[in-house]
Amino acid sequence: MHLKFLAFLLTGSALSAQATFAQEVIDLDPIIVSGGLAPVSASKYGRAATVITAEDLEARGVAHVSEALRAVPGVSVSQTGTLGGQTVVRLRGHESNHTLVLIDGIEVAAQQTGDYDFGGLIVSDIERIEVLRGAQSALYGSEAIGGVISITTKRATEPGVTGRAAFEVGSDGSTNIETALRAKGARGELSFSTARRDYGGFDISGDPGGLDDGGQNVTYNLNGRYFLTDTVTVGGTLRYVDRRTDIDIFNYAAPTRAALVTDGIGQSEAQETYGALFVDAQLWGGRLSNRLTYSFSHIDQQGRNGAGIKDQDNTGTRNKIAYQATLALDAATLDASSHKLSFAAEFERLTYRENDASIVFMPGQLVKREQEQVAYALEYQGDFTNGLSVQAGVRHDDNDKFSDFTTYSLGASYLLPNGTTRLHASYGTGVQNPTLIEQFGFATDFAGNPNLKPEQSEGWDIGVEQQFLGGRGVLDVTWFDETLTDEIGSRFDPAIGKTVPVNNDGKSDRRGLEVSASLDVTDRLGVSLGYTWLDANEPVSVPVMARMTAVEVRRPEHELSLGVDYRLPNDRTQFRLDVTHVAGLYDMNFKTASFLPGGVPSDDFDRIKLDDYTVVNLGLTHDINDRVQLTGRISNLLDEKYEELEGYATQGRTVYFGVAAKF
Repeated sequence: MHLKFLAFLLTGSALSAQATFAQEVIDLDPIIVSGGLAPVSASKYGRAATVITAEDLEARGVAHVSEALRAVPGVSVSQTGTLGGQTVVRLRGHESNHTLVLIDGIEVAAQQTGDYDFGGLIVSDIERIEVLRGAQSALYGSEAIGGVISITTKRATEPGVTGRAAFEVGSDGSTNIETALRAKGARGELSFSTARRDYGGFDISGDPGGLDDGGQNVTYNLNGRYFLTDTVTVGGTLRYVDRRTDIDIFNYAAPTRAALVTDGIGQSEAQETYGALFVDAQLWGGRLSNRLTYSFSHIDQQGRNGAGIKDQDNTGTRNKIAYQATLALDAATLDASSHKLSFAAEFERLTYRENDASIVFMPGQLVKREQEQVAYALEYQGDFTNGLSVQAGVRHDDNDKFSDFTTYSLGASYLLPNGTTRLHASYGTGVQNPTLIEQFGFATDFAGNPNLKPEQSEGWDIGVEQQFLGGRGVLDVTWFDETLTDEIGSRFDPAIGKTVPVNNDGKSDRRGLEVSASLDVTDRLGVSLGYTWLDANEPVSVPVMARMTAVEVRRPEHELSLGVDYRLPNDRTQFRLDVTHVAGLYDMNFKTASFLPGGVPSDDFDRIKLDDYTVVNLGLTHDINDRVQLTGRISNLLDEKYEELEGYATQGRTVYFGVAAKF
């Protein structure tokens, strides 16, 4: 593997040395930046995608990215208790570690689990969110079976030095302070932002006299670029998050749902550092673009359970070197080209280590564990003159621990001659490597399995997008069907007294319908709608029973979102109403004895349907002038009592007021 890495480095360095540079190609309105190895026009993109802009986030008044994602078709969000608590996102019924999350192009999931905890991602410096649904492994490799969520942070866009400061306070005792300073000149730009959010929280357990479960999040973000010449740009990004969340006690096999969570003094902490350096260049007068990137992530996690006993202390790292080139096939420049060919190559190393001998079940867990891979990808993007556009990609992953894999995808978009109806469809395969914890184990009760096989998926979708009322309204309906094989589950092994990950027999099927619509009723009133119907099942088996399937937990069968925007005639005051309805949500029945050590492993079949619920949020912004804005929002306006996970209550009605100023 190391010889392959050396050859890869030499190839990438030689290609970048030939280059004479290209500015970064980013168009924040009609372009899906992460939709391919080169950006793709949204109107010609064959795969299912949703874009959320900074303006959308501001109008909705949300504090976390996960809150905005709830309105996206095909997305389900599971939040543990209060804001800032562990929050995972699933796409099209897949597992949370099947969602690849990028921030400024950097993979940010925890190295040992493949999950990204959205509880730590606040919206203060987010410019754009792209949600790509369906298998994207042909472009991104492992962890992209369900799709990709690509997040771009804000940059300096105005000449000179500009800044922003904001403050918000909530009725639950929470506070939020944000600052940003940005500079832009003829040769480059630099942006630095900070945010500190203290969560007042609430008592998740609901016990009389229980302590509020709050937390804290401090985030720093730095990005910039410098134009060395007219054809060469260098730049980078650095992000640091320090977060803490209070935790209560979870009681497996409690007699009632109310007794599952009781008041405790636990805490979960994490320090996350992400960064990247890049050089962009172009050859042949802009016909060939090149980018060489080094990116890294370093995540430390510590934790104490609800009883205050230390149960987590580990470190994970990710280092990646990637080279990418795009060639215009039919024109002198990429901007003028309708047919492009892109090539990418990358080397990646993951490491994971437990740091405390007192909380592991064997000394071998204290040894740093590694995974390495080299990957190569090729993509063609074609825009024909008859309304047809095509994106086709293939990728080969060469792993040091698992079987090598080749994945591929095809997307097509066709605009009918009427100019208002667009058909889109895609087909793709995906792969998910076993995580480091699944390979090597975790803490005192989870044993690793070095013989696991990677999970594999295959799926397709087809949809129609229709404009109406002269373009004031758009309706998009998409049907998808996906199959996952070798899904990794877990079984309790009585011989060693620990839970062990295994590849399940059979297939996991996911199919459903995604609907999105928007309508500008008037110049001041706008309405948006999102709906998902999901049928997701997984194979389960117990030695004494025949194979059968069970509904996948923590992903609802029905999820409906409605948004209403209204701007007053003064053109300074805007209201936003958001309604979300969730039905058909299941979780594991943690009240059964099968979850205790030595219990009969029948938990695959013992699932419980949670109550349906409807949550209403209301937001308000008022521009005092061009530089000062007042904000207000009410989260959970109707004070709905509901659960997204069995036993975990979700925060009740909370009122927030804030002010933001530009300078």
